[in-house]
Amino acid sequence: MANIQKPDSDLADFVGFVQKGGKIKPFVKDIKLITVNVAGLEYVENIDEIFPKIKINDKLELFRESDNEYDHHAILVKYFGEKIGYVPRNENNVLSSLMDGGKLIYGVVENIGEDEIYKGYSFRFINFTIYMKEEF
Repeated sequence: MANIQKPDSDLADFVGFVQKGGKIKPFVKDIKLITVNVAGLEYVENIDEIFPKIKINDKLELFRESDNEYDHHAILVKYFGEKIGYVPRNENNVLSSLMDGGKLIYGVVENIGEDEIYKGYSFRFINFTIYMKEEF
């Protein structure tokens, strides 16, 4: 009987916790899906007021717009409740399916800016990463 060791007190506490019905929460980290630019900024009526407020690491809200007449996979992008554009059409098919299946996805601003593209005309961009929130 000399070979029998008493369990480590931390392990014994853990086993007792589980035996008494304690629940163990798994380590949960949101899942990075894709990084894209906001599409359609140039069509947002009040973008001149909203654009200067947007900062790197700001959160963006994503909403399904399945009744969109131009794209039935459309995902609307909002900044503090204000429409700023859409997830690009060529990237929204799988994302819209995840949302339709009840998954929560959101965006985080990675980069913002303004580039001159041709003869003094500027092009604004908001680059953001889309994450899926894993909920238990």
